[in-house]
Order: sequence, then C-alpha cells, then structure tokens
Amino acid sequence: MPPLARAHAEALRNLVRDASDRKSSSTFVVEGPHLLERAFEAAPERIKEVIFTEEAVKDFPSFLKRAERKKISSYIVSEKLAGRISDTKSPQGVFAVIEMPEDGAILYDDCVVLALDDVQDPGNVGTIIRTAAWFGVQHIFLSSNCADPYSSKVLRATQGEIFTVSVGQRGDIRSSVLALQHKGFQVLAATIDASAGSLYKMAFAQKVVLVFGSEAHGVSKQILSLADGQIIVPRFGQGESLNVATCVGIMLSEVIRKRQ
Repeated sequence: MPPLARAHAEALRNLVRDASDRKSSSTFVVEGPHLLERAFEAAPERIKEVIFTEEAVKDFPSFLKRAERKKISSYIVSEKLAGRISDTKSPQGVFAVIEMPEDGAILYDDCVVLALDDVQDPGNVGTIIRTAAWFGVQHIFLSSNCADPYSSKVLRATQGEIFTVSVGQRGDIRSSVLALQHKGFQVLAATIDASAGSLYKMAFAQKVVLVFGSEAHGVSKQILSLADGQIIVPRFGQGESLNVATCVGIMLSEVIRKRQ
C-alpha cells in the first residue's frame, strides 16, 4: 500500500473544508469506520479511494481487504497528515473519497418528499437526512442556502444515511417544488402560524411534499405562496419553539402512520 503524498493529503484537506472543491470534483470525504462501513454497504461503487493510518490498518483490517477485492485504491497516511486532513480534534485514521451520486429519478406514483428551505444548521440537516431514511423517504431537495449535505458536520450527523437518501446538489427548490406540484404532489409548508392546519387533523394525499424552513425565519414567502396548505405541530405545553429536525420526525411519523 503506497504512502499518501503530502500534496494528496492537502487536496483531501481542501475537499473536507471547501464546498466549492467538493462541487467542482463531485466528490466528498468521509471519516471514521462507521461512515466507511455504511459506504461499503450502500454505495461501494462510489468509493474512489480509502486512506488509513498504520494504527487503523491494524484496527480495521476488513476494510483494506474489502477495498482490495473491489480494486479500490488504498493509501497509508502518517498520523501527522491524518491530522491535517481531519477537521476533528481526534482523527479516527480512516478516510474515504466518495463520488457524489447523480440526481436520482423520483418515483411519481406514491411517495413523500422533503424540501428544506434554507435550513442552515449542519446538525439539523444531517439529522433530517437520518430521520428521512428511517421513515423511507428517498428524496430531499435542499435550497442553495442550506448547509452543505457533504460537509463533514452534516455527514457525521447523518450516521451514514447520506448513502441511502438522495439529496443531490443544493439549488432552486421553488422550481423543484413546482415541478412536483405539477406532477400531482400536495405541497404542505410547516409553519408555526396559529392559522395553519393541525398535523393531526390534516388529510394527506398519497403524494406529498413537506417543506421545512430555516431555523430563524421559517419557510420563505416565495415558497409559502405556492403551497397548497400550511401545517403545524400543535403545542400542548409551554415550549417556545420546536427544533426543525424534531418537527420533521414528528410530521413524518404522522404522515406515514396515516398512509398505513
């Protein structure tokens, strides 16, 4: 296994830290055994290369064997360079470069789709992706001002479900939502407006787009103007607000329950 050159390590460091590098190369970096395990399970054909410290080779020999079987390029990296690549205080010594997926075709017959309108907290975006995977949601549209789904903070929060949910590149979700609406999708915007329909009384179509807005401002007026309705998780206590990722989980649970 060849050593990782310093220039190669610096390129990986930039890929971890710079969204424009990720976008231009259509690749991203995952770190740690759990994310690499999920990549091997769900998207082995998209793994371009794997990188290990000497200690990681001893700790995770099965990864190297799997990479060799699939003819994936493998490199050994020094602890020092591993620290340069990682954006964590305690690098795990295992990295992989992954190709971004092509935007998948949406099955228009019977599904639930999410659209995130400027959800900027990486932890929230990652948790939403993880939650969507749990409920069988296959497609999430992200506006251009959402947190980058391929940043290391989002990837860690997804717990590997970035490989099972299609998020594509960030962009103009208004056009995406309109296109779905023209295909017969019911578009519902989650809000905290008291006049919004209660989640527990709402009638859901078989094809639904649930739109969630930014932590600070909610769904934009531009998106609200085209929604078929607004929906709220009713408050029963004295809480002032509800985290957007928590809101997604509650709403998906109820939508899927009613669809059963």
